[in-house]
Amino acid sequence: MYQKKFGLFGNYLNEVKLNPNVGSWSWLLHRISGVVLALYIFAHILVLSSSLGGSQTFNKWIALVQNPVFHILEIALIGAVAFHLLNGLRITIADFFLVTKAHKSLFWIAFILFLIVLVATIIVFVPRALHHTVEGGANVIS
Repeated sequence: MYQKKFGLFGNYLNEVKLNPNVGSWSWLLHRISGVVLALYIFAHILVLSSSLGGSQTFNKWIALVQNPVFHILEIALIGAVAFHLLNGLRITIADFFLVTKAHKSLFWIAFILFLIVLVATIIVFVPRALHHTVEGGANVIS
């Protein structure tokens, strides 16, 4: 049913719909965070490689990403990294230490740690994002 409307992503939604439990949601969110991180790395390489074009080119790119919208996206990036990391550790612990029966407990421990990281990130980043001003653009390379 979903496959006709959403393609490959519909298969993932269908899997979660058929098995709406912690493991299925963890699996889906792990896939989503992995794709987000893979897409981010390409954007990150693009911005950093602009330094090869000289300081003016690099400063233009840096000035473009130095605004409140991108600072809020940095919070989402840290959230994606934290979730993907902690969920990956949970999967590794469950598989290598033969504690698959405790995977739900491990998930909730990882999720609580994720929330702690996210709250700390929000406390640090939101004031900077809301009060960020760029005077004359970013001047990172002289």
